[in-house]
Order: sequence, then structure tokens, then C-alpha cells
Amino acid sequence: MLSNVTFFLARRYLRAKRSFVSIITVISILGVAVGVLMMIVVSSVMKGFEGEFRKTLIGSEPHILLHPLDKKPTDVKSATDVLTKLRQQPDVLAASSYIGSSMFVEHDGLQSGMDVLGLPEDGAKFYMAKVAKNKGEGSLELTPGGVVSADYVAGGLNAHPGDMISVYASSNVTSAVKRFRIASDEQDETKRHAAYEEIKLNPREIKLLGTTRMESAGTYGYVTLETAQQIFGFGDQVSGVLIELKQPGEVKEVLNRFTAAGVVPATWTASLWTDAGDARLAAMSNERVMMWIVLLIIAVVAAFSVMNTTITVTTQKRREIGVLTALGSRQSQIIGIFVSQAAFVGILGTLAGLVLSGLVLQFRDDIRMGIAVLSGGRANADSGMFLATIPAQIEPWFIVVTCLGSITFCLLAALPPAWLASRVDPAVALRD
Repeated sequence: MLSNVTFFLARRYLRAKRSFVSIITVISILGVAVGVLMMIVVSSVMKGFEGEFRKTLIGSEPHILLHPLDKKPTDVKSATDVLTKLRQQPDVLAASSYIGSSMFVEHDGLQSGMDVLGLPEDGAKFYMAKVAKNKGEGSLELTPGGVVSADYVAGGLNAHPGDMISVYASSNVTSAVKRFRIASDEQDETKRHAAYEEIKLNPREIKLLGTTRMESAGTYGYVTLETAQQIFGFGDQVSGVLIELKQPGEVKEVLNRFTAAGVVPATWTASLWTDAGDARLAAMSNERVMMWIVLLIIAVVAAFSVMNTTITVTTQKRREIGVLTALGSRQSQIIGIFVSQAAFVGILGTLAGLVLSGLVLQFRDDIRMGIAVLSGGRANADSGMFLATIPAQIEPWFIVVTCLGSITFCLLAALPPAWLASRVDPAVALRD
């Protein structure tokens, strides 16, 4: 019976008509709703950006590159032995030999640099299918004497698919610089002139087959293994072994298993897809932690709003509290009235914030377009661009924790003023 009275009074105080209490109650509910909205929306969007960045790295970087510790070319037999063991591993989706190096490209008087992956026929088909979603102009089908480059590199060269471009290995440039220094130190003018004449970069002409979008596929250029061997002078050697995994997110654990099983030779090492973005992924993780701290502060501010409502109600209802105490109400029952009121505010505000966050996430791109129109910016991004839409990844566990945390904050915020109200002397309260 007394419990029913407690909830009855709590509801009555919340919906007091023509009272300032009802106004601050609505404000408190809105405050809690905004706190829950911010927590869910910001966390989901930041998690979405992190997820998209991971997918971009996984979709553009080789999952694992195995190569000798000294990074010198290895013979085909050594690579084949490693490949045989790798293809028996259940974690491996595909594996092939590869050549990885850097070269300079030139066209129309313009120059640029490019990191290159040389792939054999079987590896080229699989790997180019992987990056096909990042296709730009032309074709991604690798043929001998052709190259697929990033659109940024091709644009810097003013080159288009079908154009012939000149390429030369970065080692050629290093060798040319050394010969230039030797020639510069030559005292005999005739010999110096002859030494300058011998400095050549030995470029090769290859065809630009197609391009990939740099913002989502990186700056790699792709050629056949045969073409790479000719450009870099590898003969019949290769750089190592390229591995694509079924679960690339577990790349470090998989590599440890390969090492423990003796699949990776003791004189070899590995480069992982995470190496290209470890610093950025760590930074994004730190950003999320800092954002959680900021959002937690917002939740605390919302809880203070609930505390303010409880203080106002206990002040206005001081005489009624005195009457209830004089009639024999226990201290816990008085506290229960105002904690119940805070529970109502917390639950209503949390539900409102949950609904609003769902709407914001559902229409996040429309909201962005509206803001862009109002601010005079671009209303929409090209559909082919990286992150043309705002990514969001909803984590159910985080939503549950946020909702429970919001309600808990509200209850804790109401306890101090409720406890003080329960200690009011009924004689003093009735006399005031």
C-alpha cells in the first residue's frame, strides 16, 4: 500500500500542472535524451570510420608479405618451398610469389615514383579481383609489358590507359648518382666527359593498362612477375611470398602460428597489412577513448539536471514531506518517492534518446546534405568517392551499457537531495 503511495506521489510531482516543476521535468528528460543521443551517435560514427579505414587497408594492402631478412631477392625454389607449406594452412585464402620494389615513371616530360608489386599469373588474377572495387579507368587485367597504377600517379603524368610510359628501377637512379659523383671527381676533362656520357637510366617503355582510386586502393602499381623481373633486373628471382588470409583481422595471431609451425623460414621476416596503418588505427582508438570521456561529461551534466529537478521538487514539497513524516512514513519511503521520480525521468529520457539516435543514424546522410545546403557547401559527394557516405557501426553492447548507465546516473543524482529531504524535521517543515 505504502509502495503504491510512493509511486503515486512520484508521478504526481512529475506532472504537476501550471507549475515550474513540470517545466524543469521536461528539460531534465530532454537533457538525458540528448546525452544518450550523443553517446550512441558519436560512438557509432567513430566506430564506423575506424571500420571503414580497416576495410580499406585490408582491401588494398597485401595481408602478409614474407621476404628474407636482408630484403634481397631469393631464388624461386626457396619461395616455392614456402608456398607449398603455406597452401596447406587452413588460414590461407591464397598465396603466390611476388616482386616488390620501387620505380620511377615518366610521361610527357613529367615524372613520378611508384611502389610496384609484380605478380605471377595466378596471383595476379586473385589480387586484382581483390582491388577491382577500387577500379578507375581502363582495365585491371595484367598483361606482360603493362602496368596498372594509382589514378593520382597517372594524373600527375598526364597519362591515360593506352599511353606508353617510360619506367626505370630506383636502383638505376642510385647507380646513376654514384657514377655522377665519380665523374664529377674526375680531373681529366676528356675522361670526365666520357664518364658523363656513360650515365644512363636505361628506361623501358610499358603500357598504362588502367588505374585504381588512390584514396581507397593506395599508391601501388601492379605489373606481371615477368615484367617486374625485367624492370628490376631480378632474373628468375623473386622478393618473397604474398599471402591473403581468410581472417585478415587476425593477421598477427596467424603469423605467430605460422612461425611456431616452422612455415616461415628462420631467415625470413614478414610485413603485415597493419604496418601501413598501425599508427592511424592507434590514433583513432585514442580518439574514441577521449570522445567517450567528453560524452561521459555530457552524461554527468544531464544527471545534474535530474538532481536540480529533485532539489526543486523537495524544496517545493517540504510541507508535504513534513506531513508524510508526521503520519509515520519511514525515511526510505520518502527517499523512494524522489528516486522513483528520477527513475521516471531517466527511463523516459533514455528511451527518447534511443529513438532519436536511431533516427539520426538512419538519416545521417540526409542530415549532412541539409547542413551542407544551409552552409553553402557541396550537397552531395560523388558516389564513387571513398567515404561518400557517413559510415556508422552500431554496437549493441555499447547501447545497452549507455542506456543502463544513463538510468543509473539519474538514480545516483537523485539520492543526495532525496536523502536530505527524508531527514527534514516534520515540526520545522510544517511550521515553515
